[in-house]
Amino acid sequence: MKNRTLLIGLTLITANLLTAQQEEEHVWKKVDASDGTQFWYDSAKLDTMKADKFNIWILETHRPPLTYENIEGEIFRSKTLFAVNLTSVKYGILKIRYFDMNNRELYRFDYDNPPPPESIRYTYPITENSLLHHLITELYGPDGVKTGGESFQ
Repeated sequence: MKNRTLLIGLTLITANLLTAQQEEEHVWKKVDASDGTQFWYDSAKLDTMKADKFNIWILETHRPPLTYENIEGEIFRSKTLFAVNLTSVKYGILKIRYFDMNNRELYRFDYDNPPPPESIRYTYPITENSLLHHLITELYGPDGVKTGGESFQ
């Protein structure tokens, strides 16, 4: 019985470590938007992005650095996991990570623990010239058509 409990515990710990490592593996692709905005998105899972709803990590740099009352230190970089719904043209924020100048994590928050219900998962509109608007333009082109003929509108 002890060995079985130990085996189950080790299995759970290993699964959690693998999940955490997988979450942090990214293939960043830079976006230079027409208005001068620059950011990076995780292109690692784009080939599996076929539906009108998807999650995507976006990395931003901040010059001058951001400061928040409850976060100690200056924020030079942030990484955000967005949930995007192309049908309603809305998004939600699932996770956020803030980093200092030396790329040390200053703060993290997971809004998706537990996962939000579908009714409130996509609460913010994707507005023109916003970060996500630039991302969609990058992925689908200015006419909203993805390579291969798929449309988001």
